[in-house]
Amino acid sequence: MRRIIMALMLASLVAFAVAGAAWVLVAPPPAKAAFPGQNGRIVFWCEDSDGFAQTWVADKDLSDQVQLTSKSADSGWAAWKPGGAKLAFDSNRADPDHTDARLIEDIFKMNPDGTGVVKLTDSKSFNGSPGWSPDGRKIAFESNRADRPGRHGVEPERNEIYVMDSDGTNVRRVTTLPAHALLDHAARFSPDGRRIVFTRYVKDPGLSALFTVRVDGGGLKRLTPWRNGAANAHWSPNGKKLVFEAYTLKNRACYGDIYTVDSDGQHLTNITHNRCQAGSADPVWSPDGKKILFWSSHVEGGEFGSALATMNPDGSARHFIIPNPGVDEMHLPDWEAVR
Repeated sequence: MRRIIMALMLASLVAFAVAGAAWVLVAPPPAKAAFPGQNGRIVFWCEDSDGFAQTWVADKDLSDQVQLTSKSADSGWAAWKPGGAKLAFDSNRADPDHTDARLIEDIFKMNPDGTGVVKLTDSKSFNGSPGWSPDGRKIAFESNRADRPGRHGVEPERNEIYVMDSDGTNVRRVTTLPAHALLDHAARFSPDGRRIVFTRYVKDPGLSALFTVRVDGGGLKRLTPWRNGAANAHWSPNGKKLVFEAYTLKNRACYGDIYTVDSDGQHLTNITHNRCQAGSADPVWSPDGKKILFWSSHVEGGEFGSALATMNPDGSARHFIIPNPGVDEMHLPDWEAVR
């Protein structure tokens, strides 16, 4: 499994040293919302036979699975452009040395059949976890380009949130890490295009929280308690709620729960209540707003399995998409919104 995915999964358990900087952005006009939509195809990553993460697409019932990427490199965290015309993903295929400490990761876009791959970033730093704006004109992502490893010796990744045009131009920084923070991760535009949600990890092991910020970098707001251990948030189609995974300090040795919270930080709710008997991660809202898609490990029909599953937004009707899946390691899905 690629180094950056492992690093981010373990980020809540590791402490790094960081410093901050300052940046001012000019506010763009709000993007036209592209949601809600009809539920289309699902994109996800899973490891190939050589242990590299690769991007796949499938129908919403996980039939007709097609592998889109290959190469001896990791390619994952794919996200649908609203309407389904393109996919954005990150990959270390341009890293000249996968064995050294410096991580070179780039944002790419491609057609949904895997053709027409275009590199959008500069292959000089880490650039990951892309998310499209509702109008498809911009991509939010995380990058350590402002503080590349090695500038002051051996340094950890210090990812901050950036936005660029969908052709890779006009890159501008949105967040600046304060001194107590480790990295900002997993940026996603709100359905009205005005705000971005992301996860911020701090030095204290196990502490992370969801924040939202305006696209111009102003109006930073923390939504969840640090001890909640939040990560990987996704907006509901109407923009009123967020769904996310969490690893609380109380249950840090367990396998994760799915929570929802209002977009203003109210009504934080655990909707899975796994209590170490199961695990849940990588949640995304369905484009029609009726389901939450996520990776799950639980017992169903008397048999244990781990695979992609769906549930209602209140956590009810939880079940695997494919009956009796066994152990099926599909991760970080995204659901196509068909207009």
